[in-house]
Amino acid sequence: MIKNVNIVKSKFNRIKQDFFKTDLFENLENNIQQQLNKNILYLENEIPVLGYFSSVDNFWILTNFRLITNLTKVLLDDIEKIEVPEIFKEGKSNNECSSIQIIKKDDTDFKFNLEKSTWYAVLNVLQFVTRK
Repeated sequence: MIKNVNIVKSKFNRIKQDFFKTDLFENLENNIQQQLNKNILYLENEIPVLGYFSSVDNFWILTNFRLITNLTKVLLDDIEKIEVPEIFKEGKSNNECSSIQIIKKDDTDFKFNLEKSTWYAVLNVLQFVTRK
């Protein structure tokens, strides 16, 4: 769980580059926010922090409680580690990387699709919010 959303927002703003579809949720276009909100049933007191929207079949939101994609929802407290196999195993360049791997505490994992060239910023934020 993210205890202080403003720290995460500041951290993201410091490392953010010229991203096209990934931003603080509050900075996403209003129609994109509405589209994302239509697809998500938020928990009580859940606040969207970061978001990415390519289509209704390819989006994600980081909230103060969960990481939500078009395919899965995972509590931040259930994330064990985050890896970037495209960079460190497959040898792709920073500009080619478009996903990271989320490993949960129960040893299941899933591929987390990203906007190209955003992996470092998203990885940095996720590692910060999942560090105990």
